[in-house]
Amino acid sequence: MFVSAQDLDPIRWSLRKTGSGAVRAGDKFEVQAIATIEEGWHLYSPEQSKGGPIPTRITVPEGAIFRLSGEIESPLPQVIFDPNFNMDTQFYENEAVFVLPIEISKDAPSGRAVLSVSTFFQTCNDHTCLPPKAVKVNSEFEVAGISGGVPVLDKGASNPVSTEKTTAPNNQGSKIIDFDFLDFSGKSRKLSEFRGKFVLLDFWATWCKPCLADIPKLKELYEKHKANGFEIVGMDSETLGDDDERDADPEFARETAERARQIVATRGVTWTQATAATAVPVAKKLFGVKALPTKILIGPEGNIIATLGEKDDLVGTIEKLLSEKDK
Repeated sequence: MFVSAQDLDPIRWSLRKTGSGAVRAGDKFEVQAIATIEEGWHLYSPEQSKGGPIPTRITVPEGAIFRLSGEIESPLPQVIFDPNFNMDTQFYENEAVFVLPIEISKDAPSGRAVLSVSTFFQTCNDHTCLPPKAVKVNSEFEVAGISGGVPVLDKGASNPVSTEKTTAPNNQGSKIIDFDFLDFSGKSRKLSEFRGKFVLLDFWATWCKPCLADIPKLKELYEKHKANGFEIVGMDSETLGDDDERDADPEFARETAERARQIVATRGVTWTQATAATAVPVAKKLFGVKALPTKILIGPEGNIIATLGEKDDLVGTIEKLLSEKDK
């Protein structure tokens, strides 16, 4: 069963000014950006080293009457060594309070104005990783500024998180819709190339800890059964969380694409891999994938047999289906 984004929203952000009363034009003050984290989930910290889970990025958009006037103060994270990333990972649980030093423009007009803070972050629990997510959180302030004029409001003050649901025409038992993709070598491919075989579509990403933990199990299955008509197609889903191609962070996309190739090379992955640019549209538009890991097993006739998540018995399910085929 696919995981609904509506059921997985474990981080709630809010803003709170320290102190009380109106702010004046030219003032400097502190605002707390508070992440309330559901039990069992982790928010990754801003100090996360490159190559591990996505860090929390907190920014104040330029061009508004509010701006950052210094470095953001982050709480101390918890630190554990994660063998899937082969590094210490830093994360928060329960609640994390980030202190933002804010300055208001000296020529700000009197009235009500909106401070808008953008956060880009990722969350995981022991079984599921959600795609990196951008959220904008707002707080309205009474400004004692210059007389006259109209208060300057942040043009982007609305919540940018899309709640639009993706239609997933490929459901369990139905015949799969064929699709094109580019593999990691840049070659154009089709899913229908594998017709007549059992094919496991593995939707994964470098920021998904359970996905990386599955690699040894997938290697074992592939080496054991590929000669008997079993294939895996890795669907690199690095940018799964972007609601629109225009929202994509080009630097993030480049970094994760390179990291995906490194993981495939260093961990001995030999099956076909689809690039994120061609895999993510398939994940969202054809299957409605909202969280990772997600694996879809397709039968020799092109029908969806099973959808597997982290809690499912990946090896046992596939072994059973392949053994039934040989009877």
